[in-house]
Amino acid sequence: MLRKIDEKPDLKNETVTDDSPDTQEKDQITSSNNNTPAETSDESANLPVSIKDQRIGIEDQMNELSHQYTQLRNDLKTNLFTEKDELENKKDTLSNYLDTLNRDQTETDEKLADIKSQNDNAEKEKLARVRADQKEQEDFLSDYKDQKNTLTAKLERNQQTLEEKQKDLADNEQSEKDLSGSIKEEKDLQKMLALMEDQKTAINKLYEQRAEIQKDIDDVNEEIQKLNSQLDEVNGKINQTNSAINSLKGNANQIESKIKNDRNYRIETTASLERHVQSLDEEHKKIESELSEVNNNKAYIEKYIKDVFHSAFLVRDVYLDKDKDYYVLADSFDNNNQMNNLFDMIRFLESKLQKPVTVISTFYDEKLSEKVDSEIQSNHLETPNVVNLFDQLQVSADPTEQPVTIPENDGWITRTDVESKDTLIYDQNNNLLMTVEYDEEKINRINYYKNEQINKTNIYNAAGQLSSVQIFNKKQELTEQSFYRTDGSIVLTVIFDGEKANSYQLFDANGLLEHDFNKKDELIAWWLKSLTLDSDNSVFVGNNDDLLYKLITNDNKIESDKFIPLLTNAQKNIKEVINLLTANTNILNILVEHAEDLQAIETSTTRDISVSSISHSSSNELYLPDSLKI
Repeated sequence: MLRKIDEKPDLKNETVTDDSPDTQEKDQITSSNNNTPAETSDESANLPVSIKDQRIGIEDQMNELSHQYTQLRNDLKTNLFTEKDELENKKDTLSNYLDTLNRDQTETDEKLADIKSQNDNAEKEKLARVRADQKEQEDFLSDYKDQKNTLTAKLERNQQTLEEKQKDLADNEQSEKDLSGSIKEEKDLQKMLALMEDQKTAINKLYEQRAEIQKDIDDVNEEIQKLNSQLDEVNGKINQTNSAINSLKGNANQIESKIKNDRNYRIETTASLERHVQSLDEEHKKIESELSEVNNNKAYIEKYIKDVFHSAFLVRDVYLDKDKDYYVLADSFDNNNQMNNLFDMIRFLESKLQKPVTVISTFYDEKLSEKVDSEIQSNHLETPNVVNLFDQLQVSADPTEQPVTIPENDGWITRTDVESKDTLIYDQNNNLLMTVEYDEEKINRINYYKNEQINKTNIYNAAGQLSSVQIFNKKQELTEQSFYRTDGSIVLTVIFDGEKANSYQLFDANGLLEHDFNKKDELIAWWLKSLTLDSDNSVFVGNNDDLLYKLITNDNKIESDKFIPLLTNAQKNIKEVINLLTANTNILNILVEHAEDLQAIETSTTRDISVSSISHSSSNELYLPDSLKI
């Protein structure tokens, strides 16, 4: 029936062929009808067949075909779901990959633009400044060398002058020695005196010359010392300038090397980025082509779904994970529909999971365990673990062993109702005092009357122990209900105002008031804190309108995919159901009561969703298009 996904559908020219479900279906019915006589034995063929028998036979064949059609339809639905899911997953994968390519493309384009915008201007300016500084230092060095040469020449001249002056000084001193020697050599004192007188002028002149020569020597030494100091200073500047020039040369070399490396890096990086851009462009075109093909195939599947199922969306069975723990939640147990739904949910889950579930309930039923056991045994299912608010409140470590009995009283007149088997007790004036209701020959309730009106009811558990007491006013309205532990002590009193409970008084083992809650929500919330629920491995199932289910779904710590709501009367309220599913896209799995509810959702849903019917008889109901219904 399905074309291969690889083939491109021609949606404009597509027509219904002989391979359509309706055509195959008609062929099967025609073939079955034509084969009817051949399937009968020779003996039966000779027997007369009435018109009614023929009709019944035809109806049986149509019923068989209807079940075959239902199975094939479900198989086709599963096939289409799998095919559509694969295409959706592939589309998501390709779309995510395309987004990644687009981000990579943007980042690469930005990097490429950034690389291309880079240049060496700043480094070149820096190099120019270094070169200028180097030229300046070299000019300083040249000046310092000229100064050094000048100072060296002056120093040499002063050295030469110093040597000449020192020679003059030595000559002067020698002349003095010569004169002094000639005087010492004279033996005649008069001649010595005369000689001394004659040489006095020469000696004075020698001393004067010596003083002048010494002064010149001191001046030259001072100049030499000054020139040496200046020469040392110039040499220091020359050394500093040489160091500065060498440092500037090193800086210049580093800048030139950086400019070269940066240029090579830009060339290589630009080439690499351009190759990457080209690769991204090719990959982008390839993925877009694949995505286009997936979209075309998805459009074909969606059109096929709409043509076959008259809806753009599919509904499949709710998937139950056997590794999870399933909790069925219920706060109300007041009517047959609520009881049936609770047991149907248990039955549905356990038949699928092949293991017991846990029932968490906050309603009062003195024989809840017995009712659950009876229902489970009749369906041969696992006995669920029942966790009940009132069972836990009423349990006692020391329960009374005295079951309730009706005492003998000579003042009473006892009668038995024929239909209900209840016991009616009157006084001697024929005034009704009480009625005793039984469940399997055990007292279940005792109703007390005054002036022919009920004013109190005692409710007993399966063991015959007092479980609850109801108090009524003159208008027969429930005003108070108290609950007792199995040891006889009071544990909870509910006060009513009209039909509304406005106080939940909780008592401890000593009968002292422990809590006073205004609403049942508060009592339940208090009790839930005592339960240990592994929310990570749990799935919670319950009526979407149920109080307990609402309280747990409002827990922000539990993820929305941990809940499976039961939507009641879905067929009658299909608009409200669709609005609920449209507004809450986090609801992925739902339960409904009957197959008709499932069919109504399937034909009206605005998105794909998983739906299962919990109805006990749903497996026997036909789920057919109008053309196949009798």
